Amino acid sequence: MNMSREIKFRGKSSVTNEWVYGSPVKVCNESHIIGFDEVDLDGHHIVFYSDRPVFTKQGTICQFTGLQDKNEKEIYEDDIMQITTTLDKYLFKVTWNEELGAWCLMMKGDIKEGTKPLGEWLGEYWDKIEVIGNIYDNPELMEEWL
Repeated sequence: MNMSREIKFRGKSSVTNEWVYGSPVKVCNESHIIGFDEVDLDGHHIVFYSDRPVFTKQGTICQFTGLQDKNEKEIYEDDIMQITTTLDKYLFKVTWNEELGAWCLMMKGDIKEGTKPLGEWLGEYWDKIEVIGNIYDNPELMEEWL
């Protein structure tokens, strides 16, 4: 098991509407994100030491893919990626493909949720692919996309 891959999540705060980056926790039937800066680790315990409320808008929790775009911006699930070629611009949504066991790009109109892993797209278009938003902050991009 490779433990060098950074595993983290983000979710929109239901209090501030800002993105919180950290680890998911389940409270009753809801998932929330506790920010990495909110905990103290002693090797045996995780101690939450903030007075800030940690309520996450349900449905906004996204996992980090472990990859970055051409601008070294981290790529998360539900991000909207753009590939710019000399002829056109193409929009994709980052999604997990259970069948492949990989992060993939779902192209506009692609019913099968993409069959080419994100890493392959980055290898082929490394200087042309970038995160331009996500489905939560930029719903207008999704309207174009759908």
